[in-house]
Formats: sequence, C-alpha cells, structure tokens
Amino acid sequence: MTMFLVVMTLHVLCAALWVAIAVFGAVFLTPAARDLGPDGMKIMLALRKRGFVAFVPIIATITVLSGFWLYWRFTAGFSPEVSRSHAGMTFGTGGILGLTALIIGGAVLSRSVVQAVRLPPKPRGCLRVRSAPTGSRVRRPCASARRQPGTSWPPWS
Repeated sequence: MTMFLVVMTLHVLCAALWVAIAVFGAVFLTPAARDLGPDGMKIMLALRKRGFVAFVPIIATITVLSGFWLYWRFTAGFSPEVSRSHAGMTFGTGGILGLTALIIGGAVLSRSVVQAVRLPPKPRGCLRVRSAPTGSRVRRPCASARRQPGTSWPPWS
C-alpha cells in the first residue's frame, strides 16, 4: 500500500508541475520572449543551459510511466472487465491523453530545440563609420558578414 501511495503522489505532483510549466510557457514565457525580439533568445538559451529543456520531458515521462503503473495496478493487470468500468474508462482516457501530450510535446519541443541550435548567431549590429574622403556616414556590413579567411578586419588596420 505504501508503494501505491508514493507512486500516486509522485504522479499527481509531476502532472501538476507538467501542466504548470506548459501554462507558464504558453501564457507568459513565450510571449515575453517574443516581445523582447532578438534578446528573447538569450532567455531561451539561458533556460537551455540550465537544463530546462531536459527537465520538462523527464517530468512528463515520469508522469506517464507512473500513470501506466497506477492504471495497471487499478485494473489488476489490464483486466478487460475493470477497464470497461466507468472509472477504468476515465483513467484510460486520461492515460491516452497524457501519452498523446507527451508525444506531441516531445515532437514540438525537440524540433524547436534542434532548429534553435542550428541557427547561426545573429550579428549584433552593423558598423557605422565615417568614410575618409567625404566625411559622410556610411553603413558597412557587419564584421562577421565581411570577414574572409586570411584577411584582417577592419580593412584600415
């Protein structure tokens, strides 16, 4: 009985944490990062560096696996008679929805992380220098865009 209570408590706490992270990310974090523009990527990279990207799937997996164990225990080894009861169908539907959320979330999150890692770092801004002959301000390409292997930058150095 103690193992059942421990797994059920773990399942409920992980599920609540999983939902809270999803809601926080969708309602607050993503819009705030989008409002910050290029600086919003710094927030996402800092979360990735601190292991947030690995933490969420671990919590989701613990939730789904503990839910399957609880369902197996409740239905006495996936007994069809118990699974057809109202409680069995309710818990089974919850399990299917949880597994679907894990699969969709994993697919979306992993694809987003791979795309974010593959993005080249954006240059901070373009140089504005005065051209020597006219004294007017000229916009030149960023150093990272103009640098060629074996050449020095800036060209006047």
